[in-house]
Amino acid sequence: MSPASDNASRGPLGLRLDCRHYRGDRPCRAGIQGACPRACTAFEPLGDRILVIKLAALGDVIRTAAILPGLKRYWPHSHITWVSRPSGVRVLSGHPLIDRLLPFDAESLCHLELERFDLCLSLDKEPAPAALAMRIAAPDKRGIGLGPFGTPFPLNPECERYFLLGLDDRAKFHENRASYPQLIYEALGLEYRGERYRLHPPGDACRRAADVWHRLGVEPDDVIVGLNTGAGRVFANKNWPPEKYAALAARLLAEPGLRVALLGGPDEEEQNKRIAAACPGALLTGSHHDEPTFAALVRRCQALVTGDTMAMHVAIAADVPCVVLFGPTCEQEIDLFGRGEKVRTTLPCSPCYRRTCDFSPSCMDDISLARVLAAVRRWLPTRVKSQTVTLPVLESVS
Repeated sequence: MSPASDNASRGPLGLRLDCRHYRGDRPCRAGIQGACPRACTAFEPLGDRILVIKLAALGDVIRTAAILPGLKRYWPHSHITWVSRPSGVRVLSGHPLIDRLLPFDAESLCHLELERFDLCLSLDKEPAPAALAMRIAAPDKRGIGLGPFGTPFPLNPECERYFLLGLDDRAKFHENRASYPQLIYEALGLEYRGERYRLHPPGDACRRAADVWHRLGVEPDDVIVGLNTGAGRVFANKNWPPEKYAALAARLLAEPGLRVALLGGPDEEEQNKRIAAACPGALLTGSHHDEPTFAALVRRCQALVTGDTMAMHVAIAADVPCVVLFGPTCEQEIDLFGRGEKVRTTLPCSPCYRRTCDFSPSCMDDISLARVLAAVRRWLPTRVKSQTVTLPVLESVS
């Protein structure tokens, strides 16, 4: 690192407020005690200051991390701040390409309004984050802002196609073939080169996950298929029926050496207990883990069966092969990067993005056990042998 120039811009006491190592409330990260030396060999300029605003939903936060390698390609020495909900801050913690994670709260907003950024990227249509983008001091703003009538609009011409997909069901449901990473790169005026998203659960989360597997008696060489049995509350009909998950667990447990782990959050706790009771040998991993620990649990699986939900994005980020069940949402926006398979409903009303469904059978009911089992078998490191298995009885299975 070259010594800082003597005529470089300095603050009071000669402080280098533009140095990556300067913190202001304690000695700098480079170990310098006291005020900044006149010629500091540790000086490292912040470079271009980039603010990313992406609050929700959690799966969207994870997949939006695909922009980070692209930002570093365009601005190699940039300093990246990401604002998100507390759950987003937790799930992105430890990411090496994010310099600062801030929760979307009053304390963060107070000092963000005083800071200066070179580039502000806003990727939510909700009023609060879009309004924040309008209040940020940055000469270059891209993505979505909030207009004077309290409604969102695209901040830059490149964002118009991405924005219009939300206004045109035919374009979003049937005409668009671009994945979400492709769409957001285009919306931000960046060239997409196949960049993907990654998560980096911190060490304490990995240790907690390892403790869970140890308590469950999982050996290092065990092959684990994770079944993520929920899909959130927003689109309740994204869930595959629990009786089908139970039947799938029974089929998979018939293979010697194969373990089945039931994954989910508080909403899936009772459902997973019923599945485990019907399928002796199925592993209950718990339902009250924080986001990094959940991500670390998913990373241990050799395959994951899931709906279009956060767990799917965690698996994609961790290179875990996943079999994803699609009913009411758009499968074309999801890129599995060659590590998994999509099982789509055959019903013509899909996708619809309806929060409720009046049809019976629903699009998720339409996805058969046989199709899912066949897909899982194609992605296991050891093949599941066809055997005669007595299926658990929760409800009828087809």
